[in-house]
Amino acid sequence: MCLNRLKKTTTIVPLAMMFLVIGILWPRIIQTTIHPATNWDDGLRGFVFGIAIGILLIAAIRLSRQRGCGEKQGLE
Repeated sequence: MCLNRLKKTTTIVPLAMMFLVIGILWPRIIQTTIHPATNWDDGLRGFVFGIAIGILLIAAIRLSRQRGCGEKQGLE
């Protein structure tokens, strides 16, 4: 049941937007006071942005395949 939900683009896009908002608000949420920790901080922030971009790409690919096959668009 959970896997069927993740196949719809209407449930995947809000998940990606959540990761995008976390990445944007990262400096306000987590504040590093030690200088060497900034490298880890930037790395984790970039990882969160990468997850968001990857999920959005997966959703776009699935939507284009659904349109190419003539199926419903999943934007119900």
